[in-house]
Amino acid sequence: MPNGLPEQRPTSPENSKDEERQRNYTPQNELGLPVSKFTEEKIREEAIEDATGSWEKPNLEPGADVGRVSSRSVKLVGIGFTVLLVLVIWIAFTFKAPKEQGQGKVDLTPEIEVIEPKLQEKVAEFLAAESWENVGHLVKGGDQIQNQLSLYQQRSPKESVNIKEYRPLDVIMVRGDQYLYMLGYKDESDSVANVYFTHEEPHYIIWETFVAYGDGPFDLLDSSTEGPKDTGNYRVYVRADSYYDVNYDKKSWQSLRLSHPSSEKQIDAYVKRESSQAKKLEPLLYKREGTVPLVLSIRPSDSSVPGSAPEIMDLLGVGWHEAGIDGS
Repeated sequence: MPNGLPEQRPTSPENSKDEERQRNYTPQNELGLPVSKFTEEKIREEAIEDATGSWEKPNLEPGADVGRVSSRSVKLVGIGFTVLLVLVIWIAFTFKAPKEQGQGKVDLTPEIEVIEPKLQEKVAEFLAAESWENVGHLVKGGDQIQNQLSLYQQRSPKESVNIKEYRPLDVIMVRGDQYLYMLGYKDESDSVANVYFTHEEPHYIIWETFVAYGDGPFDLLDSSTEGPKDTGNYRVYVRADSYYDVNYDKKSWQSLRLSHPSSEKQIDAYVKRESSQAKKLEPLLYKREGTVPLVLSIRPSDSSVPGSAPEIMDLLGVGWHEAGIDGS
């Protein structure tokens, strides 16, 4: 008689159809409900696997470990990062940017340590002299500028100066590959200045640069009565300006503001806009807020023309170390 339970299926197939049914057969318990194919041990392993994460899963078959990261790879990445960090720190503390030598970027000459003490001695003698007429043997031009030294002594008598300390000897580039030596110092009154030397032996002092020499007094350039009458060379600070006198219209002239280190006065001067001089000055002054040290050929105010102002005749040098007595 039926006992109320489903009839048990055969445990071994008799043909291919029975074999297929056996493969897909799910056993039942005594209540007729499906019984899981997974054992208690298998269920426990899968639960632990889900709880611990993929890095703790059992080893897969060769070729099936696609998303796994090995401990060796982690170590290599860590070592590489550490090496890179050490390299960056080493570069940061040992790298030195190239030193800027004055106006240009050049390496100091090998004999600089030999030259520097000699130039310091020359500066000390130059500044200690009580008259400009006594420094002719130390300056560029020598006997050729003795007349200028005498005239400048009358205009601005020299005083003896004692040096408190020197700055390191420097090199500046001028006009391409040419260069000069520059030695800075501080005197007993804490005033700071620079002295320029020629790079050729015996390294003469460029006196005109040191005093910002001009052929006449700067303060009198715009004087219609006491000023110089002839065109001369002047070392001045220059910047473009927007003030125009009645005799100089903006369409035909460009206004310039001149100043000098020995004077608090500022002088208005003009240059013709379409002149060759203006074309040389424009790239130096256009849209520049500060001043530029230039050597200019300037024609003073004309006493015969009311309201006239100094006019720029030519640009002789950029920087005051150019345009010496020999025109260089």
